[in-house]
Parts: sequence; structure tokens; C-alpha cells
Amino acid sequence: MNVIKKTNPEATKNKDYYGLTSAAIYGANASGKSNIIRAFHGFQEYVRNSTDNKPNDPIKLYNPFRLCEKNMLKASSFSIDILIENVLHTYSIEVFQKEVMSESLFFYPKGLKVKVFERNKQEFNKGNGYEGIFETIKQRTTENQLFLSKAALENVEIAKNVYEAISIILVFTTDLFHSERFNQAANKHLFSGFEEGNLILNLSKSLIQKLDTHVVDFEEKDGVIKTIHLNDQYERVEFDFSDESSGTQRTISFSPLIFMVLKHGGTIVVDEFERSLHPEIAQYILSLFNDPQVNKKGAQFVFATHDTTLLSPENKLRRDQINLVEKNEKGETEMFAVSDIKGIREGNYEKWYLEGRLGAVPNIARETFRHELIDYINS
Repeated sequence: MNVIKKTNPEATKNKDYYGLTSAAIYGANASGKSNIIRAFHGFQEYVRNSTDNKPNDPIKLYNPFRLCEKNMLKASSFSIDILIENVLHTYSIEVFQKEVMSESLFFYPKGLKVKVFERNKQEFNKGNGYEGIFETIKQRTTENQLFLSKAALENVEIAKNVYEAISIILVFTTDLFHSERFNQAANKHLFSGFEEGNLILNLSKSLIQKLDTHVVDFEEKDGVIKTIHLNDQYERVEFDFSDESSGTQRTISFSPLIFMVLKHGGTIVVDEFERSLHPEIAQYILSLFNDPQVNKKGAQFVFATHDTTLLSPENKLRRDQINLVEKNEKGETEMFAVSDIKGIREGNYEKWYLEGRLGAVPNIARETFRHELIDYINS
């Protein structure tokens, strides 16, 4: 089963809520997959850092769709559902240029919707039982700052819990995930020396050996990683980390994060997850999140990819785990799950996707361009 824990297990007055251990995002090049992850990363950064905004500073999160004139005058909206101690919390914001237009936080103890606060521009309304220092915090919250972030800094428990839950989600855009900076940060953590770090280091070494990379060991030397191979005499030979393939580098750097979220719970969001990875390795990593004996804490893995082998029947992805991204006639990005498509049941999603039955594939005018190319070659 890929479905994981529900909120409010003792609730009787409302439906239960479930979360999935993994979700894939597919779509053609330039369909907007990366923008979805960038938008989430921007939302997270704004939650973390909105209190740094000075009066009249622009809100960097505001980035309207530029191909629609009307959108340039509309607020950008963001909302997240998140589980904290098995209870659903919903946090939403709307921002425009230099101003927070709306902001709200609700949660669902016993399955019933309870307001923590609502905001309409600079008008703030608190829920019952959350008086505390509410008045003081709202007076300190400027037009371009989030009330949630301010309240978290003032140690208001429920605001702090939501702030931290959003902040600790691991979000990796393409620029970050496939960068030397990511390798350096991950490798620094690998050799941190604390007890759990040593356990993770040993696991990482074991994984890299079992993935047939021909790396038998790796170690830190003068602040950098050195990988070890065996020569024809079975002697250890040292290589620079940069000498390894991109796939081996990515596996060594990414594996500690996988182990940590599987151990403690959490969410990883990654763009172009499969880049440089062999399909078998990508499938194996995905399988760890969908294995209930491994993933006991409800860790979640959300990834954008072009690797259609992950859709093959042996990976046992459900219809609601497969998300498709495509642009409409206005050039706007739309995302939907396979479970939203009428008439699609369980089956070979890889075959159906490649055949175009699910949409979200590039529409290439193959023959038209072929003839243009032939004309050029013959000219």
C-alpha cells in the first residue's frame, strides 16, 4: 500500500485525510514542471524570510504570468495542507507586488475546522483561544511581511509549528540539485562525525557498493571526498570525486537525505530527479519510499522527471501518484493527476503515456520539419 497515515484517527465528525508516499510529475519540455517546483521553493523561502522585508520592499514571491495582461493585475496565491502531529493544518496566502493581500491558518482537531487567524490586507482576525500576544504581533507586521512568520518568531506555538513544518521540507530546484554546491553541502554532512552521521555514512557506502558503481569505498581527505576503486591487483586506488560519473556523484550526495527522511519522516521535492541516474537506480530509490516496511514514518518523495520507466507496472504507482503537466491554449501551465482522467483505470501507464493517451507529451511536427531539413540539405 502506498497510502500513508491519516489525520484525526479518532475523528467521527469529518472524513479522514491521507497522504501519499510519493508523487511523480511528468510533462513535455517547457510545460512548466520546473516552475511548479520553483514556485513552491519561492513560497517556502518567503515563509522563512518575510520578516526580513523592510517597508516598501517588493515581495520576491510575486511573479505573475506574463503572457496574460489581466494576470499582471492579480495577486499570486499559494496554499499548503500539512500534517502536524497527525492533525491537518491549512495555510494560505495571496501576495501582490509589495503587499500581502490575504493570509489564513486553519487546523482540524477532532476533524472540525478551527480558525487560528485570518488576514485581509492589514485587517487581522484571530480565532477563539488564540489571544496571547496577537494584538502586539499584528501591530509589528508590515504590509509585505507574513503574520505567520512574525508569530513564529514570537514563539506562538501553533504558528511556530507550521512555520517549522514548512521550513524543513527539502526542496531542490534543478539549479541547486545538479550543482557543485549541493555536492559540497551533502558531503560535508556525510563526514560530520556525529553518531547518526556515522551510521548514515556507513549506509551510503553500502548502497554505493551494491549499485554496481565499482566504487568500493569513499572517504574524506583534506576536506574533500576521495573515492576508492580496486585495480587489477585488487589494490585500493584513490580517485577525485570529480572523476566519478555524474550519477555516482549524485547518488553519494543524495543518499544521506533519503536515509534521514526515511528514518525521521519528512518530505523531499526534487526537479529532474533522474538526471544522470540509471533508470534501475532511480526505480530503486522510488521503491524505498513506497515500501511500508522501510518507510514507517510516512516520508514523502515528490519529483519531476522525464524517466518513463518509473511508470512501468513493476513500480506499482497508483493513478493519484502520477501527475501530468501541460500548457493550455493560453500558454498557462495546468497540472492534473491520472486519476482525474475519465476512463483511465489501473494499467500500463508507461505505455499509455508514450502513446499520448495521458497527454502531457511534446507535440512535435516531425514530418513538417523533416521536409524543411531535406530542403535545406538539398539546397
